[in-house]
Amino acid sequence: MLDAANRLLKRGVFTRQRYGQAINRACDVAGIARFSPGRFRHTVATVAINAGADPAAVAAFLNHKSPRTTRRFYATHAAPKRVPTLL
Repeated sequence: MLDAANRLLKRGVFTRQRYGQAINRACDVAGIARFSPGRFRHTVATVAINAGADPAAVAAFLNHKSPRTTRRFYATHAAPKRVPTLL
């Protein structure tokens, strides 16, 4: 990915479209299913929420207008923390 990004920067153009194309080419070369650049964003948010990050901090990082958006899309997918039992 870094090599692809550097090639785009050398051309003087780094648009969302070209970034997506670079990801697609990298996926093809790696022999894996294609995915969108937004998958990185989703993964970072989900991992942060699962690790116990404050939804307001994750919302700020993602530039969401409201932490409510973050909770709605990511906190609902977070792995529930194990509740200690007496057993």
